[in-house]
Amino acid sequence: MKRVHPSDHPYEVDIGTYLSSESLASDPRNHCIPIYDVIKVPDDGDAVLIVMPMLRKYSSPRFDTFGEVANYFRQVFEVS
Repeated sequence: MKRVHPSDHPYEVDIGTYLSSESLASDPRNHCIPIYDVIKVPDDGDAVLIVMPMLRKYSSPRFDTFGEVANYFRQVFEVS
């Protein structure tokens, strides 16, 4: 889960849920982390929790081959 304050980042939830929509999520060029749900924090009117899959550091597990490194950077810098 990620806590977001819409007053500080007003478009993060909208953009994330848009990119997680079924039509865009099925595009193989879309490498965005899917958003499963958005939950309003009850005690804080200016906070929401974004529910996403658990992530880890880019280097864990470590790259074994140059091909894995090249594929990683191809995805990071992919432009349509």
